[in-house]
Formats: sequence, C-alpha cells, structure tokens
Amino acid sequence: MPLVLNPDSKLENFSDEAKAEMLWSFWEEGFHLIPCGSRTEIIPEYFRKRHPFESDEVLAAKWAKTPRVKWETYQRRQPTQEELREWLVRYPGANWAAITGITFVVLDCDSTEAVEFVESGQVTRSPLKQRTPRGGYHYFYQINEGLNVRNMTGNLDVRGEGGYVMVSPSLKYSFELAQGASVNDMMDLPMLNMNDLNAIHEYNQSGKVQPLSLGTKIGTDPVAVGQRNDTLARLLGKWIREGWGYREVLIKAFDWNQTLPSPLPLPEVLQTTMSITQGHIKRNPEDVDAGIMAWKTSEWQIDLGEELKEILDQEDPIEVKKVQDNKTDPLNLKSYNDEFWTGIESGTIEQYWGDCFIFEQSRCLLIGKPKIGKSHWLGAFAAAATTGQQFMGMPFTKPCKVMWLQAEIIQEFLKNRIDLYYEPYRHDPDLLALGHANLIPTGRLRKNIMRDKDINAIAESIDYHQPDIVMIDPIINFFDGEENSNQEIHSLLSRIDRLIELFGVAVIIAHHTGKERADDASFMSARGGSAFAGWMDSGIKLMGQRPNVTMFYEARNAKEPETHLSRFDFEKGYWDMVDFDEGPDEVEIAQKVANAMDRVKFYTRQELELLAREALKANNLPSGERAARYAVSHVQKYLGDVVKTKAIPGKQTWHYRFDNQSRKPWEAE
Repeated sequence: MPLVLNPDSKLENFSDEAKAEMLWSFWEEGFHLIPCGSRTEIIPEYFRKRHPFESDEVLAAKWAKTPRVKWETYQRRQPTQEELREWLVRYPGANWAAITGITFVVLDCDSTEAVEFVESGQVTRSPLKQRTPRGGYHYFYQINEGLNVRNMTGNLDVRGEGGYVMVSPSLKYSFELAQGASVNDMMDLPMLNMNDLNAIHEYNQSGKVQPLSLGTKIGTDPVAVGQRNDTLARLLGKWIREGWGYREVLIKAFDWNQTLPSPLPLPEVLQTTMSITQGHIKRNPEDVDAGIMAWKTSEWQIDLGEELKEILDQEDPIEVKKVQDNKTDPLNLKSYNDEFWTGIESGTIEQYWGDCFIFEQSRCLLIGKPKIGKSHWLGAFAAAATTGQQFMGMPFTKPCKVMWLQAEIIQEFLKNRIDLYYEPYRHDPDLLALGHANLIPTGRLRKNIMRDKDINAIAESIDYHQPDIVMIDPIINFFDGEENSNQEIHSLLSRIDRLIELFGVAVIIAHHTGKERADDASFMSARGGSAFAGWMDSGIKLMGQRPNVTMFYEARNAKEPETHLSRFDFEKGYWDMVDFDEGPDEVEIAQKVANAMDRVKFYTRQELELLAREALKANNLPSGERAARYAVSHVQKYLGDVVKTKAIPGKQTWHYRFDNQSRKPWEAE
C-alpha cells in the first residue's frame, strides 16, 4: 500500500475513513505511530494538575502534542495492528505522532529564517514537507544507514533517534509536495549526509560562541578562593547546556578543580555538581533528550582554558543558585522556604485507584492467610485496571498497564484464571482487547530478587513493557532469605524500591500472614514482622473465612476505603461487595457465642473473648481479636437475660449462663 499523504488537505476536511486510511498506510510503511491529545476534547484532570499555572490556551496546545501512551516502548517496537486498531476506536479525535530515527528523520523549522535556510539549498532539499499549526515546516528524509542522526536543537531542529513529530491527519498539520514530485514510500525521499549536518550545526551556531577545539591541555588560569563555587556553578551550567553526559560533567568539574591554586574539597565539587544537575533536570522535565540524562555522550576531552575565560567574561550566562564556599549538608536537606520546596507542584503524582491509595510510585501490601483469595484479588484488580473500569466500587483514573509476576500458578492454569477475571468485560470486544493488551502476566516465574542476574532481568522486562503497576505474587517466592529477619526483609524491599525509583511504577506485593494474627486488623501480622508494615504506603488485608471475606484497608496518604465484606463469584469472575447486613447480624453473633458457653463454667472477660474467637472461627466468621471483642459486647448488649455478668469492684468480672447451677466463685471467696 503506497503512502496516503493527502497533500494540501487539513484534518477538518477528512472523514474518519480517510484519516484511518492515512494512518494505516503509515503503519505499513513502518512508522511507529503514537496517539496524542486533541484540541477538540476536554483536557484530562490529571494533565491539568501537572500544569496548574498554565492558561487554558497553553494547556490545550500542550495536550494536543502529548502522547496518550508511554511512547518510549514504541521506540523499540512498532505498535501492533491490534494496538493501532484499538487506538483508532478509543481515540477517534486524537492527533498523531510518529517516532523519528526509525523510518525517517525530520528537519523542524519553526521560523521563517530556518525555512529560508533549508529552501536555499544549503542542505539537501526534500520534496516532502509538512506545514505546522504555527506556520513552520517539517522536511522529511529517509534514513541514512551509514549516518547516526541524533536530535539537535537550535534555530533549526533535527528530529532523529529518540524524537517524534506530529503528523497529518493531526489538526492543522498538512503535507505538501514539491511541484511534479511523487512520494509513494520513504525510499523516494533523499537522505541527509554529514555535509548537511555540518551545515545545520554551523547555522545553529551563528551568533553564538563557537565550540572549543579538542585535545589541548586544561587551562590553569587562577580563580580567587571566594569565586570558586560561583565559577564552578557557571561552568556546570554551560556544560549541561552543551549536552554533555553526567559522567563527562563530573570529570570536567574534577579536572577544572585541579587547575586551581587552592582546589575545593572533592566532596564539595561532587555536591555542587549534583545540585546544579538536579536543578536543571527539575526545571526542564520536558527535555528528555538532554545529554545530562545519560551517563556519558562521548570520550572527548575539552579545552577548558579558553572556556573558563569565556564564562568569566559573560555578565550572567546562566541562572543558578550560588553555592556558598563553606560546609555543605551531607544529606542535602533544604529549609522549607528553599526553592526546592516552593518549586514542588501539587497534584503532579498520577493517581490510579482510590483516593491516593494506589498511585504512581506507590508501595502497596496485600496480605492474608493462605487460600483466602489474594491471587483472585490481584487478578480481578488487574482486569479492572487494564480496562479502566471500577473495582470494589472505586474507579480507575485511566486504563493502566499491569505486569503480574506470578510465582505459584503455571501458565496453562493461570490462563484459565485470567479468562475468568475478564469475563465481566466479554460483552465489549474493544474493552476486552484493551485489557488483554495492557496485561503482562508471567505464569510460574522462578526469579530471586536478591540475585543480581534475576533482578536485572526483571528490570529489563519492566523497561521493555513500561507498565504502570507491577504485582509480585507472592513476594516470598522471589526471595531465598529468612523471612523472619527484619534485616533481610529490609534488603529485599530496598531492591523493590530501586525498581520503583528507576521506572516510576507502583508495586503491589502479596504476602501471607502469620497464623496467630491472621484475622487481626493490623499489618504487623504479615510474616516477616514490622519491615513490611513500615514499608507500605497502603495496605489491603483479607480476613475471615470464605466465601465472605472481610477486606480491611489502611492508607498513609489519605482516608482509606471503608472495611467491607466481599465474595468472589467463580462464575462471573469478579468480587461482589456484600453488605454487612447480608451476613449474620449482631444478635446472631451473640447467640453463637452464648451457645458455645459451658453451663458449669464462669468466664473472665479474657476467657470469654478466647471462647468467642473459637466460636466465630467454627462458624466461618471473622475471628480476630477485634471481632471477638465486638462479639462479647453484642452478648452483653442483646443477651443480658441469657448471659449474666457479675462484677466485684477492684477484683474480677465473671460472665456465665443463666442456667449455670455451679457454685459461684465470688461466693466461695
């Protein structure tokens, strides 16, 4: 299928069929397409929260060019036909982008001067260009296999490896062909060569300080003691703006420091470098292609002698916070009036489910005794998350991509379970396809997170699939240490924290409770002790006996959901929330305790609560300490004529049945 470009047409003139035809022709040509926002739709609330100070006009423009999916994934692979078909259905009004450096590269001209430069013939002309909403042009070229074209910014931008450009049929983008030209595929376009890149570089450097020569010795111009940190900060900013990697910036900083008559302490150089680097990344989060985001970008050495003079001669070349030439805090803590705190935007953490319960980079603990339904909870949760539907009465903010690291169930049986969990969505083929595309399950996975090789494999898999949420089920099967050792559990959780920090995922770990406290409304009952309870941001505990399972929640960042009963429906594939009224009422619970009382025994309060736990457990009811206390209270409240209470002030309180004819212990005393 040849490329369908519809030159000189705009989106408003396209039917849905015409737009789809264009996009499918791009896909067949090998384009890595990604859906973006649109000016014609309501801007999502989560996007507004990320940009709270932008006007509606600016916000709409940003949203129209923002990918709806984690597009880094599609730098490595082309979207499947199923994914593209799903996006076309789900986002009918979307703008579209294509990732550059794979099937084509682009010269991006935002100004009349840049357009005139390209059209002048100083670089290879292309017959295919695209008009942009701001009046600029994108010039398209085929890939030159012998030349690595990377992104370049300036008066004229180059979009190569790791970039993307908006493409028609996006709103206000339209292709134009040179007179008499015909473009059926990318092979009909010319390639950029090294002469072109050199010409573009020179054009971008016009009016700027020229790059420095390579290979000369580092300069030794003296810097006064009181100016060392200020000069270093200015140099760091210059190197970052030039696109050097973090490793190179560090080396250059250390090398420059050695040229000083009185060098700074090395920890102070490192601290200043980290501070300036982190400040740049924080102030420029959109600059994902910046060299400083990488460890290194080259092996070159730079002449610093002239560069140092250049920096010192500038009045105020960069805006940085001056670092005092004295002791620094090794923890890098800031007072609350520091720009570090004042610059933090509220509402930037993306919420997934509940009120700040499961969110971006959150740590969630799911516990319960064996066979109570933890895997069913995770499976039904994943099905709702991947389709963006409700779970336990609470909606997801969007369809999430979920990776389920499952260690106990083999693939064939897990497939049967997953099909069951998606049963509620089978009536909607598009929704079902969306859920299937967003779930990455493993089957019986044998990996040890404490082994470097295994955690690296997990990290690479997360990096490849780019999930929002990772579920580890059960955590103990990914660990070969002593689960009752807080020290070893802390080491395990530290490695999970590293995955969270590296990839920005939320993690849910499933774990068993100890037998003694299986039905306590407490997360200290997790096997392994306090380490798990101290680690989590939020927790879910499954208690009681099936079929009606008590679900208890705890959250540290907001009000947790109310405790409720649920039963898993093995025919419909989801959890039914059960009203407490549907279970035994308080009178019935009290009756079960009274019936279990021995007619010749007198009970202290503690003894009656122990008996209540046994009676509740025998009747498949929640039987933790709290449930037992409530049960005894119900006995006193409703069955005062059946169970009598005798209190001797300052001594003891006894509980006994009304028909107990044995000798009363208080009379014996």
